[in-house]
Amino acid sequence: EEILGERCEARLTALPDGARVDVVDIFRRADAAGAHVDEAIAIGARAVWMQLGVIDEAAAGRARAAGLEVVMDRCPAIELRRLGLA
Repeated sequence: EEILGERCEARLTALPDGARVDVVDIFRRADAAGAHVDEAIAIGARAVWMQLGVIDEAAAGRARAAGLEVVMDRCPAIELRRLGLA
């Protein structure tokens, strides 16, 4: 229900109306990623980030077609260090 004092939801679509979501970080097996990409599209997220090893070209294509930015097969921690931001 809560992590570090922040409310949690089981699904993106359960977020309150008007909730602004910049990035949906998908840390699931590739065969489960597409459903989360579809939820990100449905709620109007700005981007989806599929973690290292998570590759779903069809889901990435749907996200791009809906206007979302897509990062796939990358780790935020690695990228932040690479960019000198961590």
